[in-house]
Parts: sequence; structure tokens; C-alpha cells
Amino acid sequence: MNIKQILLRLTENWPVKIICLVFAVFLSEFYRGTLLDKRYLIVPLTIENNGSLTPAEQYPAKIKITLWGDATGIGSIGENDITAFINISDFKTEGTYRIPIETRLAGTVTPLGNMEISTEPAILTLRLATSIRKQVPVTLSLKGIPADGYEVTESSLEPAAIEIEGPAELVEKITELATEPLSIEARTNGFSGTASIINNDPLISIAGKAQVQTTVKINETTIKKKFDNIPIYFEKQNKELSITADTKTGSLEIQGSKKLLETWSPSENILTVSCESITERGVYTLPVVPVLSAEYSKLQILQVSPKSVQVTAEFPEVSAEDEIHR
Repeated sequence: MNIKQILLRLTENWPVKIICLVFAVFLSEFYRGTLLDKRYLIVPLTIENNGSLTPAEQYPAKIKITLWGDATGIGSIGENDITAFINISDFKTEGTYRIPIETRLAGTVTPLGNMEISTEPAILTLRLATSIRKQVPVTLSLKGIPADGYEVTESSLEPAAIEIEGPAELVEKITELATEPLSIEARTNGFSGTASIINNDPLISIAGKAQVQTTVKINETTIKKKFDNIPIYFEKQNKELSITADTKTGSLEIQGSKKLLETWSPSENILTVSCESITERGVYTLPVVPVLSAEYSKLQILQVSPKSVQVTAEFPEVSAEDEIHR
């Protein structure tokens, strides 16, 4: 068969042949299309940054990703297998920029067949500003009140300051950060542990762990109380001597737990002067000694007044009638 005959056969009924070719292509694409699928994922948007700038305004925490490809291949891809990010490392000057959102599959993921990935939005408009670091103190936050008669006597945390990083315009306004509230409601004893640092601004990051070690000490509430006009008690007096003192009353200042001190009142011998050493007439200076019962031994005596008294000892006067009887 010569070339002329071949050409004649190719051109014979050419409209029909063209229609068949188009139909075959259509069927092929249709069949291929039935094997493809579309899938949507919502994934976190991360920032990759090795530069001196940082986001100065909020940006979407998550974005929508569309996967288009072989149904079997994209069906095996989960939200943890794909990363959406923007890279701002190359920006050097503060300003507002249009930055493309990129995606990356995890290294262990090998999709079957061709696959297309798109993001919504595809480009993020973001203002960038200079990033700075600063040390700020951390304060311990407590909520509630201890049980009646108890109080917080000491609290501490470690470290007492942490380093924060973010846009200069925001970092410079922060003077301190606080921990999450720790409950002391109705407590009678202290405790220790860890507490998270509260950071409500997503544009500010905390260097290292956002936690501190805490110690809270709770003890009984201590109060002071003063008692005046307390009669001084003179004991072990010599019956053959008459004893008079220049001071007959005193005062006492006591410190102790609120619950214990509120139930206490001075006993009749709380301020005691021992006259045991007086055996003959004369003038003596004797100490005033406070005496607490064992029940209230936990109370602390802060001050006694007077600390001593002057005592005069004399033989009692004998009347004429007594002299006759003698």
C-alpha cells in the first residue's frame, strides 16, 4: 500500500473519526475524574521566623486546606500530617506585607498519585514589627480566704521573674505577669506545687516553661491583746509581817493565736509577787512574774508592767487589848 492509499484511508469518513476521538478523550477524562476526590482539613497556621521582626497584629490561628487528588491517597492524610505556615524570616523593615501561605507534608507521608493542595486564604496580609525581649516579675495569685482563725503568713514562687518576647510596642507595656489563681478557701495548712503563668496575648511568648514553683504557708492568725488594771497577787507572805506595796495593779500584753486568745482572760494570780524572801521588817524590791497555766502555755507574753514593785514589811501594831491577852 502506497502513501496515497494510506492518506485516502485516513481521510475517509473523517468527521466520524474526529467525533470518535473527541468522545474517547471525554470518556478518558470522565473516568479519570471519577477516581479523583476533594477533601477539606482545618489545620493550625504557624509562623516560621529566624529574623528580627514578629507579627504585630493577630492572625488566624487555623486555616482551611483543600486536598485534590486520588481518593485513596488523600483519604489517608490527616490534620497532623500537613503543616500550614508563613515564613517571615526575610523581612527586614517594619510594615504591612502580603505573605503567601505555604504547606508541607510530614516526612512520613507519601501520597498516592498526583495531589494538589490549596489554602484558604492563599495570602495573608500581616503587619510586622521589631521583636524585643524583656524580664518581668511574676506575682502569685491566690483566691478565697483560709479557714476562720487562719491566715497566709508567707508565699513565694520560683523563678520570681521570666523573660517574654514579642513586638516592642506590646512588650514595653507589660510590667508583670500573674499565675493562675490558686485556691486557699477554708484551708488550715500550707501547700506547694506548680502554677501556670497566665499570658492572654498570643503575640507575646514566654521563654522556657510558662510555669513556676510555688510555696504557700498558712498558720493560725496571731493577734496581740493588752489587759490593764490586773490585780497583783502577793503570795507566800510571812504571817507575822504586814506587807504593803506601792503598786497594786499592773498590765499585760500577750500575743497568740486568735482563737486561743479570744477565749482567755487573766487569772487572779497572773501577775504574781513572791514574798517568800521577806523574813523581817524593811523595804524590798520584788519582781512581778507572769504565770500562765499549762492550757495557755502557747501564748506569748510580750510585755509586763510593772516589772517590779516596792514592798514595805512591818510588824503589825499591837493594840492595848491584844497586849493584855499576850
